Amino acid sequence: MMMDCRSWAGDGMFLRRCFLLVTFIVAAWVFPVAAKPTCFTPSEAEAAHLRVLQQQFTVAALSCQTLDPADPSFAARYNRFIELFAPQLQNNSETLYHHFGRGNTELDRWITRIANDAGQRVLNSPNFCQEAWNRLDVMITLAPSEMESFAVKSEAASDFAPLCPIKPAADKKKASAK
Repeated sequence: MMMDCRSWAGDGMFLRRCFLLVTFIVAAWVFPVAAKPTCFTPSEAEAAHLRVLQQQFTVAALSCQTLDPADPSFAARYNRFIELFAPQLQNNSETLYHHFGRGNTELDRWITRIANDAGQRVLNSPNFCQEAWNRLDVMITLAPSEMESFAVKSEAASDFAPLCPIKPAADKKKASAK
């Protein structure tokens, strides 16, 4: 079916569509969508590993129960972790805000992916709760300065925090010579 463009102009539809098109083009130019970070620097990766571990602890605190009623609950241990390391966890958040950009929903999406992954692991991995308990047990004994390195060694975030490739030193020398 052939459409006659003059029929659009008669009812104002053509002008409305042009206006919408121009509005979208201007909005895309004025408010560009932030690019999703594809990789992390080493310091950002350390922060990411800690956040992944924290999210796993959060999911475990909500999902895992101890068999012995005399044992403290996972939630009580998690709350102790948060109390002990509140300043470090705040610094961790700032690093991730810097990486993803404040006000950018990518950080929220990233954290949701982590929480969803942990939720699936609760259901599908019979050792998830015990592993999370053991990690939290160690984490509570660490000095604040040791938290991120422990998180990296735990390899909790290997799927969520890929490192950016490091450029060879020869490339840096060439760039500085110019």
